[in-house]
Amino acid sequence: MNLPRDALLPIAIFILIAVCGCAAPTIPDDALRLTESTLETRAIQTRRFEVDSHLDILKATISALQDMEYNIDTLDKSLGIITASKVSDADSASDKTSRIMLDLFCAIGGSSCGAYALRDDKFAISMTLVVLPSLEAEGAYVTRITLQRALISKAGTITNLQRIDDADTYDRIFARLSKSLFLEENTE
Repeated sequence: MNLPRDALLPIAIFILIAVCGCAAPTIPDDALRLTESTLETRAIQTRRFEVDSHLDILKATISALQDMEYNIDTLDKSLGIITASKVSDADSASDKTSRIMLDLFCAIGGSSCGAYALRDDKFAISMTLVVLPSLEAEGAYVTRITLQRALISKAGTITNLQRIDDADTYDRIFARLSKSLFLEENTE
């Protein structure tokens, strides 16, 4: 059986695609290995506490977060997860003044800048805390906190979103949590 020459090209392309599509992709050996910076960040975000139950850490965390003016958004006792958020004012007097002046100069020039309306209005800080049993020590729990900061404009749009990696911030939060755990243990 002879195929016309016009039919050979599509068949050859089909065979070539089928053969190439079946080739197994190669996964680099270090694809699942965490980088040094990731490990350093996790070390900053993680502490181990020796308590009777993960519920003790959750209760102490709620007390500490409320003292720091966070709102508790989600609490899942069985999974050991808390999410909390805090909104604060991002306006400064000098920023307001400079944007009003810019809008005024634009209006004098016959146009509209809208700089005052587009200024940053709020910082929204969100926190997630996860408590897991320690794999290294029995009767201990590993607690990891992650923080994010969103800058929100007057128009309600997020103008900047970033992860907070400052070690001092995490040290202060864990110090408050430690104090709260101490108080919880000694007032019962």
